[in-house]
Amino acid sequence: MNSFYKLKTVKVQKDTSDAVNVAVEIPEELKDKFRFKQGQYLNFRMMINGNEERRSYSICNAPSEKSNTLEVLVKLLENGKVSGYFNEHLHMDEILEVMPPMGGFNTSYHPTNVKTYIGLAAGSGISPVLSNIKESLYQEPNSNAYLFYSNRSMNHVMKKAEIDKLVEQFNGRLKVVYLVSREQHEDPIFEGRISPEKLDQLFERYADIDVKESTFFICGPSEMIKGIADYLKKDKKVPAIQVLFEYFTAPDEENTEEMSDEFKAIANIESMVTVIIDDDEYSFHLNSKKESILDKALKDNLPVPFACKGGVCCTCKAEVLEGEVFMEKNYALTEEEVARGFVLTCQCHPTTNVVMLNYDV
Repeated sequence: MNSFYKLKTVKVQKDTSDAVNVAVEIPEELKDKFRFKQGQYLNFRMMINGNEERRSYSICNAPSEKSNTLEVLVKLLENGKVSGYFNEHLHMDEILEVMPPMGGFNTSYHPTNVKTYIGLAAGSGISPVLSNIKESLYQEPNSNAYLFYSNRSMNHVMKKAEIDKLVEQFNGRLKVVYLVSREQHEDPIFEGRISPEKLDQLFERYADIDVKESTFFICGPSEMIKGIADYLKKDKKVPAIQVLFEYFTAPDEENTEEMSDEFKAIANIESMVTVIIDDDEYSFHLNSKKESILDKALKDNLPVPFACKGGVCCTCKAEVLEGEVFMEKNYALTEEEVARGFVLTCQCHPTTNVVMLNYDV
């Protein structure tokens, strides 16, 4: 499950001046391993200037499209090593190392549902939001969707050609609202970024939206996600189960010092940590005040899965089978997963003398 597979690029196409669509072909023998849910992502491993680099990119496809390729959208970041390579050097028929799909940014659908799904996206956050919106429309013929999508200008709107085709394809069931933050619009309501204040205006304009009954998919800058999620749950009383979001980078928490105090408060102990990876067991000693379980495993050259190392993705997810750990940050696991004993090992420190973790989950 945690292995990388060599896949061939069958599409390398510029989407905007600073973003590229990349599709990899899934051969028949890997179809089961690369079966995915809407809103999941792929981990890529590359060697750049002699250094191993890993990055996660969300899948743009929807499962119901039944494609033999998986497509990601890669935005060029300033000084971005991997995004720079994807945008400026990647070519057709190149072989990339890719891990099977991961992530839990999705919900369940049923063909008898009559619901409203609302995508709130900014920039490259469109990828997992679009995947979710598409699947909702395919799976639930009586449901409708809105997409509120913010970019600097209309020239920076990613996936626009596809989005506009989807509006036609679903014949009124999908309504799309583009917002721009650095150019004027004839109607000022469509200027600016997505924020609680902007959503108040938009919900008033699109009064047919039953906000409290809708399901939301949110992805964009971390401060946008946090602000909107809080607004929907606290101000608009939307049940938390209907407010889904995906972080690309860890948010700046106001309670960083409080979290540090929690870490300082754990006991200073020596622990024997055992990790299970692909049915093999590996053990090492680790002080609770030292590096994370993942960092120690990497230092010992163990084949542990990882990507962001910031608590944002769930690539390093494992189940605690024995003992206890302290998890510093978590922006990827649901409350239910945590209650069932799942942790992000990049954020974990042992708090008992014996700890056993299973990566094969």
